[in-house]
Amino acid sequence: MSEKDFYKILGVSEGADEQEIKKAYRELAKKYHPDKHKGDKRAEERFKDIAEAYSVLSDPKKRAQYDQIRRYGGEFSGNFTNFDASQFSDFFRTSRGKRSTGSGGAGDLFSEFFGGWGTGERYSAQKGEDITAEITIPFDTAIQGGGQSVFINGKQLSIKIQPMIEEGKKIRLSGQGHSGISGGTAGDLLLTIHVAEHPVYRRNGLDIYSSQAIDMVQAALGCKVRIQTYNQGHVELKVPAGTQPGKRFKLNGMGLSHNGQQGDHVVEIVVTIPQKLSAKAKSLLQQYAQETGLA
Repeated sequence: MSEKDFYKILGVSEGADEQEIKKAYRELAKKYHPDKHKGDKRAEERFKDIAEAYSVLSDPKKRAQYDQIRRYGGEFSGNFTNFDASQFSDFFRTSRGKRSTGSGGAGDLFSEFFGGWGTGERYSAQKGEDITAEITIPFDTAIQGGGQSVFINGKQLSIKIQPMIEEGKKIRLSGQGHSGISGGTAGDLLLTIHVAEHPVYRRNGLDIYSSQAIDMVQAALGCKVRIQTYNQGHVELKVPAGTQPGKRFKLNGMGLSHNGQQGDHVVEIVVTIPQKLSAKAKSLLQQYAQETGLA
């Protein structure tokens, strides 16, 4: 059995906590993953050592037993001939539940308990890490659904967007995360969906919102305006006299439809003030102000 210091392999201290060990393992596993070093035997052996070290140090029971061995024999190696193997019998049992007799020497005892650890040939499979990402899709795609192409983790993926998806919706794509370790399954891709703003419309569920500008004379006297709905053509809206800025009018049933349900189109009135007035218009406004006590 070759001499191995699992703490040194992972680059952590003997007092390292679980999070430190996990972080070191992830960084090293990524660095030496076989997929990145195809044909490089040295990198492959380094990767095996890293996986082997983590399989021991990440398990509290195995780590405690490994530390006990180090206290008795210094380095974790095959040189245990000067020790009585029976003193470890309380620590090490075979997978069949039998105590080791020590007849095969301490080297056999360790091999029996660790199941081949230290040989560089056996290491546990680990699922790949998940990837979190965010994408922004067009306003129309969020409503109608469709395919969306994204480039994540070095791969071009085609994402299927369901109709009427909401802002902030999260999608999980199984197996599209980081590659697994030692034959483990790949992690998942967790996508947060953002919806791009539309220059005219806003959306809340099946309801569509838009703004309609009218000038102050139209607001005061009343008027009719032509409203372009999102997908149901034009509708004429009657704005009554004295309409105030911010007033909302609901066009029933003129919003979005989905699964037998129908939304509305809500129009918010924006009143504009002229920046320039003719002399006649200014005179008329001054006359109005005097009559109403505003001047």
